[in-house]
Amino acid sequence: MQEAYYCYARWGAKAKTHDLEKLYPQLLQPILQQQPLQLNPTETIDLNQMLSSTHSNSTSSNKISDILDFTSVLKAAQAISSSLELDQLIASMTRIILENSGAKKAVLMLPQNNTWQVKTITLISQQEIQTILVPQLLDNSPDIPIKIIHYVKNTKQTVLINNCQTNIPGLIGEYMLQHQPQSVLCTPIINHGNLAGILYLENNLISGVFTSERLQVINLLSAQAAISLENAQLYSQQQEKNRQIAQKEEEYRSIFESVNDGLSICDLETGKLVAANPTIYQIYGYNQEEWFQATPADFIHPDYIYLFSEYLTALRAGQEFYTQAIAKRKDGSFFDVEVKAVPFIYKGKLHGLTILRDITEQQAALRERQKAEAAVVKKSLELEAALEELKQAQLQIIQSEKMSALGNLVSGIGHEMNNPLGFISASLKQAKPTIANIIEHLELYQESLTNKSDEILDHAEEIDLDYSLEDLPKMIDSMTIACNRLKNISTSLRTFSRADKDYQVPFNIHEGIDSTLLILKHRLKANQKRPAIEIIKNYGNLPKIYCFPGQLNQVFMNIIANAIDALDESNTGLSFAEIEANNNKIIITTSVENQGVKISIADNGPGMNEEVKAKIFDHLFTTKDVGKGTGLGLAIARQIIEQKHGGNLDVSSTSGEGTEFTIVLPLQ
Repeated sequence: MQEAYYCYARWGAKAKTHDLEKLYPQLLQPILQQQPLQLNPTETIDLNQMLSSTHSNSTSSNKISDILDFTSVLKAAQAISSSLELDQLIASMTRIILENSGAKKAVLMLPQNNTWQVKTITLISQQEIQTILVPQLLDNSPDIPIKIIHYVKNTKQTVLINNCQTNIPGLIGEYMLQHQPQSVLCTPIINHGNLAGILYLENNLISGVFTSERLQVINLLSAQAAISLENAQLYSQQQEKNRQIAQKEEEYRSIFESVNDGLSICDLETGKLVAANPTIYQIYGYNQEEWFQATPADFIHPDYIYLFSEYLTALRAGQEFYTQAIAKRKDGSFFDVEVKAVPFIYKGKLHGLTILRDITEQQAALRERQKAEAAVVKKSLELEAALEELKQAQLQIIQSEKMSALGNLVSGIGHEMNNPLGFISASLKQAKPTIANIIEHLELYQESLTNKSDEILDHAEEIDLDYSLEDLPKMIDSMTIACNRLKNISTSLRTFSRADKDYQVPFNIHEGIDSTLLILKHRLKANQKRPAIEIIKNYGNLPKIYCFPGQLNQVFMNIIANAIDALDESNTGLSFAEIEANNNKIIITTSVENQGVKISIADNGPGMNEEVKAKIFDHLFTTKDVGKGTGLGLAIARQIIEQKHGGNLDVSSTSGEGTEFTIVLPLQ
């Protein structure tokens, strides 16, 4: 009888429950004596406390039609709060609300990703409760009155409609007109002031089903549902996160296990290995158990064991680590490895992920390539050296030919000069006393012949006999001096053009310089454009040095000739007077310094900039116009001084202030 009473009460059949109360009060006494409870829909209920409390002070006038079976309500609230799975919760919740509200259909709508969805529809069909868990968009659902739902969503107010009658305009839409539900209740589910969901209930048979008592129960269950929905959603989100984490961990583990490179994870606090993939211990020849027992000395070459402490230091400082080293296998063999490591937090502790790759083949190929490259470089250097030697040989041949031709020419000129000079010199030597005798004899005639004829006197006056007799000896002396000068020139030519032997001979440096100046004297003389170039000699007391004289003369010739060219260039655009005011000079200074002979040849010409100075001794480099310079002179000069004589040839120059070449030759 009590179960039947409960069923009629849940169904909302008040007339039937009143009838049962009158006919069977004794059987229903345990129910009728229960105390009615005032329910606060904003509070949750402690079911155990409620079930354990006593219900004294109740009166016999309390009717079950005024309150429902609160034991069932509390059990329903507990059932709602006990579920954490969202789908299970909403199915259970709508079923419980359907059972305790008198509705024939319960629809729950929840927000998801900024859209509202119909999550579940629970209805009584053919006296059975069915639950449909097929989410659909709210605006696309044919099972609910869209206008009423939107009104509740926007106002967060409960809507109760009986017989499709309401004072709120615009709520009776197509769904209401088509289905004509007799009782409709749409209430918001509020949690912490936020709209957590919307519950829609309807009974299409009976009007006024949703009484105040049932509204109180619905509000209570809705309040409990709001909390449970939040918990379920949080639980669902956490479960999704856990699932994603587990999925990622599985993906990472799959990658970790299958990657071709060796991977290991090291606890940076203890320095112990905590994880490794099969590849890494297979590379080293260990099994898994052996690998985790290994120490750095077991798998690192002794010469590279220090790298492990650097590895720990770098990773503990939050830095990446990279190196190439030699590793050691279990069998004692060694191989090349590339190691990369990065720090990361794993299970709240700092760990290092190490990626190891066997690069033995790459290193072997690299060594072979480096060996081949070294061979190519060596061959290239040999070819460059051979080419340089060929260039130097070519220079030597060119200069040797030039000097040979010049020597032959100068030697030939000197030889041709010597014969007539010898004859002239000898004739003058003989003519001088003869002429003196003739003059003396003429003077005797003049003294003894007192009466001279007019013819003799006229002839003597015509030829200016007295002047001729006085000047003729002077002319003979001048001719003798000229012959001596020509002899000196011939000697200088022979000195300059002397053929070098295949060994060094003693040589007077000053004679070489003077012979060079004599050869260039025609270029030093004054001309219409400029005054003579002044030669200033600051000769020290030099001993003879062992050298190749012809080659040194060639060097002196090249440097002094370049100085003359530079001075002529600096005179361009200047008047004779302007040049004379700052006369062109070449200063030649010799001295003995530090067991060597130092020769300085300086000019007060235009000088040179740093770029030109850096290239001045380069092969084929010249600043002269085409046809005026070959770019060989100074390159050969340096070669003669440094390679042939073991000395040094340097240049010092400042643009606008002149140039100085310094030759240092060792004393032997």
